Amino acid sequence: MAEQIPYGVATSIINRLASVALREYGRIHGVKDALERLKNTVEFIRAVLLDAEQKQEQSHAVQNWVRRLKDVLIPADDLLDEFHIQDMIHKREEPHRNKVKKVLHSFSLNKFALHRNMAIEIEKIQKMFDDVVRDISGLNLNPTVRVVQETNIEWRETDSYVIESDIIGRAGDKEKIVNLLRQPHGDQNVSLVAIVGIGGLGKTTLTQLVYSDVEVKNLFEKSMWICVSDNFDVKTIVKKMLESLTNDKIDDTLPLDILQNRLRHNLTGKKYLLVLDDVWNDNFEKWEKLRTYLMCGAQGSKVVVTTRSTIVAHTMDVSVPYVLSGLIQEESWSLLKNIAFRDDTNGVNQTIESIGKMIAEKCKGVPLAIRSLGGILKTKRDEEEWGHVLRGDFWKLCEDEESILPILKLSYHDLSPQQRQCFAYCSLFPKDWEFVKDELIQMWMAHGYLDCPVEEKSMEDVGNQFVNTFLMKSFFQEAKWNEDGDIIGFKMHDLMHDLAKQVAGDDCCYLDNNRKGCPERPVHVWVEFEAFYLLKSLVDASFKYLPPLERLPFLKSLGIYSLDDLEYIYYEELILNEPFFPSLKRLLIQNLEFYDLASQHFQAIEIWFKDDINNYLPSLQKITFYFCKDLKALPDWICKISSLQHIKIHGCIELTLLPEGITSLTNLNTLEIIYCPLLTEECEKETSATRARIANIPNIIMK
Repeated sequence: MAEQIPYGVATSIINRLASVALREYGRIHGVKDALERLKNTVEFIRAVLLDAEQKQEQSHAVQNWVRRLKDVLIPADDLLDEFHIQDMIHKREEPHRNKVKKVLHSFSLNKFALHRNMAIEIEKIQKMFDDVVRDISGLNLNPTVRVVQETNIEWRETDSYVIESDIIGRAGDKEKIVNLLRQPHGDQNVSLVAIVGIGGLGKTTLTQLVYSDVEVKNLFEKSMWICVSDNFDVKTIVKKMLESLTNDKIDDTLPLDILQNRLRHNLTGKKYLLVLDDVWNDNFEKWEKLRTYLMCGAQGSKVVVTTRSTIVAHTMDVSVPYVLSGLIQEESWSLLKNIAFRDDTNGVNQTIESIGKMIAEKCKGVPLAIRSLGGILKTKRDEEEWGHVLRGDFWKLCEDEESILPILKLSYHDLSPQQRQCFAYCSLFPKDWEFVKDELIQMWMAHGYLDCPVEEKSMEDVGNQFVNTFLMKSFFQEAKWNEDGDIIGFKMHDLMHDLAKQVAGDDCCYLDNNRKGCPERPVHVWVEFEAFYLLKSLVDASFKYLPPLERLPFLKSLGIYSLDDLEYIYYEELILNEPFFPSLKRLLIQNLEFYDLASQHFQAIEIWFKDDINNYLPSLQKITFYFCKDLKALPDWICKISSLQHIKIHGCIELTLLPEGITSLTNLNTLEIIYCPLLTEECEKETSATRARIANIPNIIMK
């Protein structure tokens, strides 16, 4: 798939080419007409991308065309970044033109040469686009495919609770599972209950009902919920169990021996309940290793496992698993009607009810499929529209694939192009990830995925509307609220995550130790501690340096996590005349531990800013520092990132100073300081130099 990242980049290019600032910049430098031609070309290409999405699953030629298009779109986006940065430098240095020598990165100092180079670069990009356009006719791509319009669906807070908690048809199943938890299991202190069923059937939801039941809570002294998913790593599971028991973050570097000793200390002689959700492992040796750490509980301790496979249940020595059935016909129609109509049941005429019951029956009692279709039908009241869903080709695909993914894909196609790209971006995160709403919206904004067609709406408003739509249509679930009733977080069902990965293709890449390799040209990369060997081989297991990440030329976002021993980043002198990450717009540095000198580790990154001329992160818009606990001063090199718009500092408890040069970041419009007590105190002092440095930043958030 992977058409949505190109669509997002194309949209970003069009918006920027249409902007007043760039049009004026083009007029000044004599390239206005060339930029207008480029915009028209990209608009035509974006139009056929919608048709390409529908055809590339059946056509390798279309897939290859989309791949080639990405090879043009991203350099074009980078070129516009370059123009934007030059314009910013020009405006910033205009008052000092007679005092300061103007330097333009990667372009000649001579104004005439600058004009000439701009024209050459634009013509080069235009020719590449022309080659891509030339192939469109041979692929029979249609530029008139209908664009799904965004609807302003209001997410009513009172409805959310009902949608997530009013589970239909599972009361009997819940009681049976609770009975199994009450029963002792011979002479074994710890016994297992396995719930087996196909994806989307509601295994996790049923288990959540059981887990939160008051009687069940009173049955056990300790309770733990672990989402295992497809990476059955014993050390990770033991670590998550400890975190669930203690409500504390556990150091990733602790060896398994210490972790299992702590676990035994917490569980020995205690009657506990452990839920292992979404288990795929059928390797007996892995299970047996974990099992040895679980047998210390008191009589009556239980382990509840949810899985799609009876083989997994048998591997875990459960001879008679609880096989979850689908909803019966009446329950299926009741659920579909509740979602599609809510309180407006008067709109259910006899014909729609008849069609609706047939649609519900085709869903074979799978709640996620019913919810997904209900989200589509919510905005449809015409009998013909309901009949179109009933007669859709996707039902045959469901039978052939023995999966409900084609139904979920139908819901995906019912989204607007902008919503699709935001959904595809979510595949960057691991399964069972707890999304923080505001952070996800900021990420969408940083990549230009949120258009603002209505003047009075901000990008944050559009992002919130998208989140509401995703919740209403079951792309997101398990919403969480703050004390004021505002949504602050949510999760994705694992099948929805599978769908997001399918539509994103290799553009979004999550690397952990379960991944076999890294795609050649990812756009967004999330790298866990154990997976850096996938990018390049490292010297030893302590991860003292990073590989030459500059070899990822299309990279637009990078997350670096839990690299406690990082000392430097590998680079080659020969490449230092080029930008390290020419496309990077978002850099996240998380869980770096700084010892002795706070600047020691950041010297690894400072090579990207080795002089005052070159900025090796020319497109970076947002940088985040998470829990850099020994960092006392923010590094000076961030003041050289002229494109920077957003700085977020979270949990840096020793941080007290911001660099003097932060005032030179004229594009910086948001500074977030979260749980940084010393820095917050410094910023609140009226006489503080730090307060004066940030006085001109439009949006300052301190918590």
